[in-house]
Amino acid sequence: MMTNGPGNQSELYLDFSQFNELRKMSRDDKTQALRETAKQMEGVFLDMMMQSMRNANAAFGEGNMTESKDAQYYQSMYDKQLVNDISNRGGLGLADIIVRQLSRQNGLDADNVVERSYDISGYLNARVPSRQKTDQSASQMDSDSMVHQAAHTSTAQPGLNSGNLSSSAKISWESPEQFIEAILPFAEKASRSLSVEPEAIVAQAILETGWGKHVMQDGQGESSFNFFGIKADSRWAGEVTSKNTLEYRNGIAAKERAAFRSYSTLDQAFEDYVAFLKNNSRYEDVVSKKTDAKQWGFELQQSGYATDPNYGNKIATIMDSDVFQSTIERLRKQI
Repeated sequence: MMTNGPGNQSELYLDFSQFNELRKMSRDDKTQALRETAKQMEGVFLDMMMQSMRNANAAFGEGNMTESKDAQYYQSMYDKQLVNDISNRGGLGLADIIVRQLSRQNGLDADNVVERSYDISGYLNARVPSRQKTDQSASQMDSDSMVHQAAHTSTAQPGLNSGNLSSSAKISWESPEQFIEAILPFAEKASRSLSVEPEAIVAQAILETGWGKHVMQDGQGESSFNFFGIKADSRWAGEVTSKNTLEYRNGIAAKERAAFRSYSTLDQAFEDYVAFLKNNSRYEDVVSKKTDAKQWGFELQQSGYATDPNYGNKIATIMDSDVFQSTIERLRKQI
């Protein structure tokens, strides 16, 4: 027997009559009602996205004898059921963002409401369209960057300022804003030696660590503070941590085990980043001239800093995102 309760896995796509049940639920269990409402809202967004995709593809079906109104009808039913399944299995993470924002407004504990945290690092590893070395408008950004623009906002946690970020602390950042705020002072200091705006350095650290969510750990489970993916070769005499990494050889991605430098403090990490670039002849042309912030990643990529063919694209895309620009603007006003 098929039931029609909110969030039921077997329900038929988006039945808007369920809002009456949600209204009743809100009187009995505000936490559950908020979670289910957020899923419905995400479902509406997914449905609009699917319709836009179908409309964009409609031109290719003109003159196709297999296309008919009946086929379009059943295709629409399939799309809506697909939207429902995606929403109930966690969706894109938009429901979690909505829940966190509304929980704070309604005095609820967001950690108890949200079933899982939204990790946007996966979207940063996606391929993005080729980008020219000229500024592009926000409308030209792809859907991957639009997703991480929607990352949730929150105020910085106490105890995460630059003065107490040491290897003995279990550092973590609950939002992109917190991560940017924590590393910006170090990036500003480093930028004065590298002839580039600090925003470029922050964006590179974001890419290398997935907005601070995936900083490499040492053998004791402490942070390595390696925010720039700098490997440990014969020139490095400090601590080392090993991990699997994705490298591109002749355009083909493959996992490799590599040793990376490990630092005791965040300040040491940024100082070594500067020294690594300035003392390596490979990057002489990069650090000896004033470089536009959005070209920083491209310049490093061309000099061999990373094997990822989209390295420069990804850094520039991060800098174009709403969450990055709004956070930098807010922090600048506080100075």
